[in-house]
Amino acid sequence: MTTKRLMICFVAFFLAAAPAFADALPADAAKSLSVRTFQFKHKSAEAAAAAIKSLRGVEGSVSITANGLVVSDSPENLKKIAAALAAFDVAPQPFRLAIRLVSAGRVRAGEEPRIAEEIRDIAPKLALLRYNALENIGAADVTGNEGEAGLIELDNYRADFKFGAYDAASDSIQLTDLKLSRREGDQLSQLLKTTLNLKLGQTVILSATRQPNAGRALMIVVSAKR
Repeated sequence: MTTKRLMICFVAFFLAAAPAFADALPADAAKSLSVRTFQFKHKSAEAAAAAIKSLRGVEGSVSITANGLVVSDSPENLKKIAAALAAFDVAPQPFRLAIRLVSAGRVRAGEEPRIAEEIRDIAPKLALLRYNALENIGAADVTGNEGEAGLIELDNYRADFKFGAYDAASDSIQLTDLKLSRREGDQLSQLLKTTLNLKLGQTVILSATRQPNAGRALMIVVSAKR
């Protein structure tokens, strides 16, 4: 009699719990991974993979194909990733790069600073390096799209560079392989080579002198905007 009662109680408990188990199934199913394939018209698959790295879940994965991505992740994450990739894969955007060359030196003790009018905006920054005699060598602007190479000639100097990818999150454009060279006859002597991430509207000053503590220095002033 006791055994029959136990069996009846167990069956009753199971039947009562069955709806709860049934309700739990959709929630578990929602956590399963889904797979989507993305193709790109304007950007590379490698760049796209880097752009969605922070959006991927712990169990998510990305495979790079011929200019495409195969993404495995939760349905919720895939929605965010799809929206991010749609905003990322746009036609190359145009930007304008401004480059100025400045000869920086130091006046003798007791003399007044000598600052050319057109470069007074950068005088406070160069004053931190104790440069207070500033001469403008030349300035030029160039416009180009993401992925395009650029060239600027200033006096006896030449600046080569390439517009990299624009990062909307930091509002910056990458300036790849910026090289400043001085023309000596038919030859070019390289003074500086670097890669920059330029925040739009921000001014960056680089020293092209071979001796950082020298009394005079050649400065290259760079800024970018749309």
